[in-house]
Amino acid sequence: MRRMESDNCFVCGSLNPIGLHLDITEGEGWARALWTVEKPYVGYEGMLHGGIMASIMDDLMAHALYYTDLDVVTAHLELDYKVPVHVGERIECEAQVTEFGTGRSIRAQGTIKREGAVAARAKGVMVIVKAPGQEV
Repeated sequence: MRRMESDNCFVCGSLNPIGLHLDITEGEGWARALWTVEKPYVGYEGMLHGGIMASIMDDLMAHALYYTDLDVVTAHLELDYKVPVHVGERIECEAQVTEFGTGRSIRAQGTIKREGAVAARAKGVMVIVKAPGQEV
């Protein structure tokens, strides 16, 4: 397990009893997951909470960087919500690295789709964190 990973992660942790348990596939600069919306994660009746969508995008953007072996955290995350997502719908979530900035910043973007249509679009800035005594 990587230093920053946790089996108790709300989005992807297998041991979190109230988590989403997303099975995230990742590669060189990308991450993807499929998930069926469940009732405990609604905001308004029958609709997936926007904060859950933000959490999914946050996690996928970090996973898109795992190939680099860098530990990152989110410094900035913005989402544009396009259409609601409802309980029982299967969503397609994906994120890609878009730019390695100067210093410690890395930009990423992602989407959540339902039935092929974009339900949310995200942009984020991740920053590299270091272990005590480690140079970045």
